[in-house]
Amino acid sequence: MTAHRPSRSSRSAVVLAVALMMTLAATGCGDDDTGSGASTSAETATSSTAVSTSSTSVPPTGPFTADEMAKIDAAAAASLTNGVTGTIVSIDDPQRGTILKAYGTADTAGTPMSPELYYRIGSVTKTLTADAVLRLVDQGEVALSDPMSKYVDDLPYGDQVTIQDLLAMRSGMYDFANDTDFFNRYIADPTLPWTVDETLAIIRDHAAEATPPNQATAYVNSNFVILGLVIEKVTGQTVAEHLNGLIRELGLNDTSFPTDDDMPEPYAHGYYSDGKMAAPAGGYRDVSRQSVVIPWSAGAVISTVPDMTRYARQLATGFGLKPETWQLRQTFTPITTTGVKVQYGLGITQLGEWIGHDGSLFGYSTMVFHLPSNGATVVVMGNAADEIVVVSQQLFGEIAKLLYPGSLTTW
Repeated sequence: MTAHRPSRSSRSAVVLAVALMMTLAATGCGDDDTGSGASTSAETATSSTAVSTSSTSVPPTGPFTADEMAKIDAAAAASLTNGVTGTIVSIDDPQRGTILKAYGTADTAGTPMSPELYYRIGSVTKTLTADAVLRLVDQGEVALSDPMSKYVDDLPYGDQVTIQDLLAMRSGMYDFANDTDFFNRYIADPTLPWTVDETLAIIRDHAAEATPPNQATAYVNSNFVILGLVIEKVTGQTVAEHLNGLIRELGLNDTSFPTDDDMPEPYAHGYYSDGKMAAPAGGYRDVSRQSVVIPWSAGAVISTVPDMTRYARQLATGFGLKPETWQLRQTFTPITTTGVKVQYGLGITQLGEWIGHDGSLFGYSTMVFHLPSNGATVVVMGNAADEIVVVSQQLFGEIAKLLYPGSLTTW
């Protein structure tokens, strides 16, 4: 990673939209297209051994055609490259049925990938943090109009930035992850000892780079670290305690906010790669163990694909929120202005017609999205990432185009 690495906001605004536009271009942009471009992925699969489906995969229960399954299998096989040893695809469609299938291996030793393996969901954590804050709003403990300075002292524009601005990515805050010295240390050692106070120090050190709120929608991890501090101040609990309580209320039995650097067993190993880089000397670095405190309330949660499939519907339908709060959560503002529509609400993303969130952390990427128009959910995870590129977005885009043409709407 160079000193001129793209910011996380650039990744959300540019990398996600551009990659999905490339997917649309490869498969055809017309709504009447049958997704024939997906057969190109089949041609790139080197052999049947390129796909290793876990024996615990759940066979399709609905009317997915053999051709559709073949194209999904081929696209998944084609994604197993440049550090990605395994991927998991989950599709839950009330009209068509379900697919839950693992491909490849969970590590470089050849352990088969399996749907129930734990992985880091990265920025999908932000949706849980936002849900926790919005529930506090519903309980009258927090107001969306509260200034940031009510909860955290000495931050740029602290008296102007509101809780709603933080949730909506409209705070103008500097993203601590863009600090070159910090990020180079983090890449070198993902288990870098860290405190939240050090995150705040970076934000304060870059005060001159902050802007007044509500000038633009820009993806900034700092917002959700600050929201974690809001949760702690209001509830008297740690972020881990409070979010784990919320996770239990949601019935996500295989999801947790961890308290140390280790992964729970059994887990998919994660490898450092942007999905394009050739293998370095010694192979792709295993980054499964990593700091909880650095991503914290912006990205530390661990889950499974089945849990994320259940959660995607809850997230996209406002489960547990008052109707008026759910409506406010869907106050979307554009992150992009060309290509696939990418908009941000209050801790939630609108991608074309899909509602959900993406996640990328060292070694893991995921797409967790629900299509309200027909109740379908698609979740994809892959076990390689560099914290910037969401490697699994390509496969998600191919599936969305194949099964739900026209759902990745453009500006």
